[in-house]
Order: sequence, then C-alpha cells, then structure tokens
Amino acid sequence: MATSNEIKVQEMYVQYFGRPADPSGLDFWASAVDSNPSVLQQIQRDFSGSAEYREMYGNMSNREVVNEIYLNVFGRQGDTEGVNFWTSALDSNTLTINNVISDMVKHKGIDDSIVYNGRLAVATEFTDRLDTQAEIDAYLNPSAFGLASDFLGSIKDITTASMAINPDAIDAKIVEIVGISTAAEAPLILG
Repeated sequence: MATSNEIKVQEMYVQYFGRPADPSGLDFWASAVDSNPSVLQQIQRDFSGSAEYREMYGNMSNREVVNEIYLNVFGRQGDTEGVNFWTSALDSNTLTINNVISDMVKHKGIDDSIVYNGRLAVATEFTDRLDTQAEIDAYLNPSAFGLASDFLGSIKDITTASMAINPDAIDAKIVEIVGISTAAEAPLILG
C-alpha cells in the first residue's frame, strides 16, 4: 500500500505528465518528502521545468496548456469559463503553472473527482505492478510513457476506471510496454 507521500508524488506525475510514476522516481521523490515536506514545492518546480514537461507543453500557448491539463487530469475539454479564468491567471502572471494545476485539482467537481481519483488509483497500481527489473527498464523508454498516458487517458468515468484498475488490464499494458521495448532493442537481421 502506498504511503501518503507516495500518493502526493504520484498525484504530481498524473497532474504534470498524465502518466504513472516510474518506481525509482516515485521512491526518490517520496523519500525526499519524507525527509522534508517542503520539498513538494520543489518537485512542482522541477516537474514544470523538466525536459518531459517542456516536450509536452513547450510549444503551446497558455490556453493550450490549460486545455491539455483538463484532458490529462479530468479526461475532458475545459469549459470556456474555466479555461478563460486559468489562462488569464497565467497570462497576467497572477498564478504559475504549479498554482494552476494544484488549484484546478482542489476545485474539481464530482465528475472530475471520479476521473481524477480513478486515474490516480490506476497510476498507483500501475507503478506497484512494475515489479521486475525488465518491466522497470522498459517503462523508462519514452514510448512507454505515451502508452501509459494513453492507458490513464482511457479513464473517462467510473466504468472505465473500474475496467482500468483491473490487475489483468494493468498487467496487459505492462506486457505491451515490455514487448515494445524489447522489439525496439532487437537487432535488425537481414536475410
């Protein structure tokens, strides 16, 4: 079972990257939070400044970033009022992206809570089920992040959350990730 700090870190992976944490990243950051709770703000800064984050959002306007966060976190397009509000806050530098993400999650509605909590639960279980070195290594392949993100992205309501949390579904996705990683590393043999 995940500790409260592991859950806080897993939340940030879902919020910033739309994917489950890798086990070593989760352990590293959760240990840092165990030692010093104020590290949470540093994690937010590090995540929003990371290469992965820049690759996902670097060429987007603030409006596009806000819309993408709605999709990653709640599985839906943002409502016009919400998108305008958060975009305006970013444009005017009233809030940083870190504040926007955490505030959006704090002020989520019932349907958004179902999707968000489903994605968090599946992400936590997914990370826990990466239990062999081959699986962990395969998950660190950038194409694996996309597959895992798509898997979380399939959660749109309570029904799809229930299907995704099934250990067989998670294990099937991990097998797919390991298979892609293995195929990418296999030497090309010309006949």
